[in-house]
Amino acid sequence: MHVKFHFMAQFLVAQLIAFQVQAQQTLQFHDPSGKISAQLSVQNGRLTWSAAAGNKTLVGPSAAGVVLHDAELGSSVSGISLIRQSATSNSRIYEVAVKGATYSFGIEFRLFKDGCAFRYRLPGEGPKRIRKERTVFTIPASSRVWFFERNSAWKLKSYAGWWTHTAVDSLPVISSSGPVQGKPLVMQLSDKSYMVITEAALYDYSGMRLEATGHRTVQVNFTEGEQGFEVQGGSFSPWRVVMYAEDLNSLVNNGMIAALNPRPDKSLYGDVSYIQPGKAVWSWITRKNNYMQPDEEKRFIDAAATLKFNYTLLDEGWETVWPDKWTQLKDICAYAAKKQVKVWVWRDSKWLREPRQRDGFLDSLVLCGVAGVKTDFMNSEAKELVDFEIGFLKATAIRKLMVNFHGCHAPTGESITYPNEMTREGIRGLELNNMNEPVPAWHNAALPFTRLLCGHGDYTPGFFTNKGPTTYTHQLALMYLFNSPFQCMAESPVTIVNDPLYAPVIPLLQTLPVTWDETRVLEGSEIGKLAALAKRKGKEWYVSVINGTDQPQAFTLRPDFLPRKNHKALIVSDGDGFVVQERNIGNGETVRFTIPPTGGLVIRLTR
Repeated sequence: MHVKFHFMAQFLVAQLIAFQVQAQQTLQFHDPSGKISAQLSVQNGRLTWSAAAGNKTLVGPSAAGVVLHDAELGSSVSGISLIRQSATSNSRIYEVAVKGATYSFGIEFRLFKDGCAFRYRLPGEGPKRIRKERTVFTIPASSRVWFFERNSAWKLKSYAGWWTHTAVDSLPVISSSGPVQGKPLVMQLSDKSYMVITEAALYDYSGMRLEATGHRTVQVNFTEGEQGFEVQGGSFSPWRVVMYAEDLNSLVNNGMIAALNPRPDKSLYGDVSYIQPGKAVWSWITRKNNYMQPDEEKRFIDAAATLKFNYTLLDEGWETVWPDKWTQLKDICAYAAKKQVKVWVWRDSKWLREPRQRDGFLDSLVLCGVAGVKTDFMNSEAKELVDFEIGFLKATAIRKLMVNFHGCHAPTGESITYPNEMTREGIRGLELNNMNEPVPAWHNAALPFTRLLCGHGDYTPGFFTNKGPTTYTHQLALMYLFNSPFQCMAESPVTIVNDPLYAPVIPLLQTLPVTWDETRVLEGSEIGKLAALAKRKGKEWYVSVINGTDQPQAFTLRPDFLPRKNHKALIVSDGDGFVVQERNIGNGETVRFTIPPTGGLVIRLTR
């Protein structure tokens, strides 16, 4: 407490000196390259901000500020002062003091070559209740906005909407559920470049939603409404993030969210050997009458071993179906260990929110030999549930357990600070195929350029026997396109091992990477229409392509990412099931394919 007080005293003294010497009405900020700029101004006593890429406006003049229970930060401002400037290898940081009528507070800007971000530092010490944020983003005219849609209350609970688009002027009225949208919003600007509005480092705060308020503006909105939520004085808000990219490759490779999150606490993550990305099988989505019977789960484990998968996930029911759940779980874990497979288990988050109950459950899992936990149904990004998630990550890290969140918001970089988070939902995935809401191909073709910009997603790809309006190879390609260090396959591994239909692709499933060293978006990609990515793991490259339309599409592969030496290509395309061929492909070649309606293509390139 003494250290914190001393730091705050230094900060306040620095503010006082800054105001006495250099209080201003406008401040300009730039990234190290000079490409991205931002401006913070005081206009008629109100704080406004804007951002640009060169001469191109990204965010027009927009309000900034926070409404507390006893003051409005950002109104009645008498001046702003730059109190500190610093740089990292890829960004420039500006710390600003803002003098208001009731409080002085801070704003920190950080500018990169591909975007800008800012966050508030709240005044004083002790509890502060946030009623509202005044933060607004004014979007350029003629932009098209990609957002996720689900015409029910579940939209902003689980983030499981399909990705669609509209003109920016229509955003306030396009959704029957109202003008509030989830993050991210992805804009294609009039010159075909891209901008993204999202947040990073969501800790000790409520999650940012975006309310379309007309005149091409969206304002930060919270689940709690006017009731607000409590934070501590002196703490930071999450980062309000604007990404910029001239093309889809730059967009997908934007690293801002990772850079804006704190590194892991070494006292909590001194030993990370238990954090092991991998592939998982899952009996819940293909469940039948023998679901969760121990012998059936062991069949899944046997098939997982054959496919060289790392994990099996015991979902809802294991605690209620088994008469002696802990004895049976320990037996399953022991059986799986003999097959070089580890076990994850599921539990509803409502039974984990009380810390003592949570810790007792987690301790029991450790005794049984469990590797990870999937928890579900937070169904909110209110601060209370955000706090639950972070508390759960800490509690599991202490016990060396990995985590998968379901029924949750999209990521904001939590896995950077808490690397035992292996994946999270917050995405419309293949569970919906079992709920008479089959996932369309155009949604899949949008995801790499929309939701997955925020981070990993537990979409559960590869549902071959319930593929909806897509093809077998489309489903296979999803396993390469969608990033998830815990890649949970929807299809029953027992079906794959025993049905000759899948024999040609078993070698691919056995070697499927789940983390990547390099990603490139390929020529022809267009949000919602065609997603074509090349990804490298070690010395091997994988090309995955999906057609999001109901018409055949031409795809031209120019593998300039390859070393000049010829590579052996294993090509999987659509036909009567999977069509597999082999040939050599080199750096200078041009290879043309036709992707059938809602179809797919997968190519493995090895030296």
